[in-house]
Amino acid sequence: MFYFLYGNSPIIEFETEKITKEILEKYPNIMPKFFDCSLKEEDEFLSTLQVNSIFKTVDFLVLKRSENLKSSGIQKLFKSIKNYSLDEKNIIIVYNVPIQYGKIVSDYELTKASIKLIEELATFKDCTVIKESKATLNYVKQNLNITEKDAKEFIELLGDDYYHIKNETNKVATFLEGQPYSFEKIKNLISIDKEYNMKDLIESFLKTKNFSDIIIFLEKNKDSYLGFIYMLTDELISLLKLASLIKSGKISKNMNYNVFKELYNDFSDLFIGKNFKAQHPYTIFLKLNSFENFSEEFLEKKLKELLEIEYRIKSGERDIDIETEIFLGKFF
Repeated sequence: MFYFLYGNSPIIEFETEKITKEILEKYPNIMPKFFDCSLKEEDEFLSTLQVNSIFKTVDFLVLKRSENLKSSGIQKLFKSIKNYSLDEKNIIIVYNVPIQYGKIVSDYELTKASIKLIEELATFKDCTVIKESKATLNYVKQNLNITEKDAKEFIELLGDDYYHIKNETNKVATFLEGQPYSFEKIKNLISIDKEYNMKDLIESFLKTKNFSDIIIFLEKNKDSYLGFIYMLTDELISLLKLASLIKSGKISKNMNYNVFKELYNDFSDLFIGKNFKAQHPYTIFLKLNSFENFSEEFLEKKLKELLEIEYRIKSGERDIDIETEIFLGKFF
């Protein structure tokens, strides 16, 4: 078995773990030997491969951080590997590409020539972030035997960490023991992502003007005060952008989704998400659909107040819990 894993965290670690398990189940008496390109151990890796190819032994070699070699170095590496016998050799080469602004950093992209050379010898596995989201979705669907819609909602509750989602999925699967899934059955079992909770609480506060649930949540999660302020700031900035678009006549509060979706490309760059890509139009449409009649002036005033609160807290002038409660109490 010879695998070249190309991608980024966490899915590339998951694939490495999965393939390692398969190899060790097949060959329980061998131990993996690790080499690290960040420590310039690729020559040592080749030397080990050369010696072991002469003696025809069963081996398991793992070359980590091969992205340090970049595309030209990978070509050179695989040209060397072609000279050795790979019979009875189990090899994993991990190429963990850096991501910036939702794209692979160009210096680390593999050329078509490099990929072709890799595929002549190894199984090339794409473990990039796009594949990661699909792999996570499929893992939840298969293990809980649920629809894609339910799987997406389940994942949204848990956050972005693959291993957290995997652990919670396994916990729920064990609890259900083959019984049909329903959120009501498992809602008290899973560790819901704090960020999701805060998002839900903020949306409720802006609609109902009731902030008691927020205070209860923050008192239980005292490390979340600053995160809450940042999240509320982000939400108000999004609402300010919508208010500006409404005022300029580019959109209206009562337009239907199909019309909004057609127009969204013209201003999608205003709503960039955590992955540095424009948020899905439906996410922004939901904000518009439940949009309260906040004026630009009102939102700008609240954002300025939040900025002042953050400064006073970080400078040690005020206590974060008191400042937050006062701000929410005087918000409307």
